[in-house]
Amino acid sequence: MKLNRLLAAMSAAGLMAMVGPAQASITFQFNPYGTGGAPLDPTNLIKDAGILDQAPGNTIALDVHLGGAIIPVGTVIKDLYQANLSAVQDLFTANLFSNGTNGGSGLNKFFTFVASFTETVVTAAVTPLGGGVFKLENGFSINGGGTFKMCKQLALGSNLTGVGFGCGDADTILTGRIDGGDTSQTTTLKFTPAGALITSKLDQAGIDNWPGYQSVSSIGISDIIATVDFVNAMYFPDLQIGRKISANASLVTPYKVVDPSRSFSSGLVTNDTLTDINACAVCAFGVNGVTGKDFIFASDANSSFDAPEPGSLALGGFALVGLAVLRARRKQSV
Repeated sequence: MKLNRLLAAMSAAGLMAMVGPAQASITFQFNPYGTGGAPLDPTNLIKDAGILDQAPGNTIALDVHLGGAIIPVGTVIKDLYQANLSAVQDLFTANLFSNGTNGGSGLNKFFTFVASFTETVVTAAVTPLGGGVFKLENGFSINGGGTFKMCKQLALGSNLTGVGFGCGDADTILTGRIDGGDTSQTTTLKFTPAGALITSKLDQAGIDNWPGYQSVSSIGISDIIATVDFVNAMYFPDLQIGRKISANASLVTPYKVVDPSRSFSSGLVTNDTLTDINACAVCAFGVNGVTGKDFIFASDANSSFDAPEPGSLALGGFALVGLAVLRARRKQSV
């Protein structure tokens, strides 16, 4: 693999992650049964929730077109994110509700997240480390106008197939407008003395469900800022439209703890976007971050609601997409 091609791969690795500014988090009410707050349903109401902790999921950078050169500063890239809820936690990360439990109701309660947004490349720097090793550090600015959604589901979304994350209006319980944010990502590329790129198996999470596919190595974190523009009060009884959300996320490849997704939900409703990291149109192999049109990442995120400033709501952020944290806590890399 030629050097300019792998530098392009490194540059693209910074595409997906989201993190929020340090802001005071507040507690909020959550009813996983969708039966409202007190006095409608004081029994199932969680009053001291503080964190929506998402399970490891997937993020894709669409139409990156790697393989020729580093992505130029100013390039705009569209990203899609999807994940299951892991747990609703208090501000000290104690679990108050685990995704897929029923609490004796006889009906399991499942929740998912999807997001769609664009980001712009703002920096790209390559550092030779010697011995055929190169480090690429990237910076991205998340653009306003993106969207996120939290859905109620009948089952977990499938990380491998990408099915079951999006939802229609009837199953939407929270949506928001992405206002901005930023991302940093570092990719390390290694070459043999003969100049061949050294890669790793893409799917290292248990059984290899992507045989023949390899990946470059990359790790990053990011912030994202969003504003709530719809809330179902039967699930979030005290959450107000206009409230800001902040979140942190990690983006890692190759995949260690979650399966790479074969499809994503471009319209936040159906899994209508197929992952393309193939080496050719009819190939069943490729190198994530180098071949194909897209670049996929294992992403891990959590989010919280920000306290209002005097007379207004404070600025915050929402993230969807391992290494993610909330406030002083940062989750382990996926």
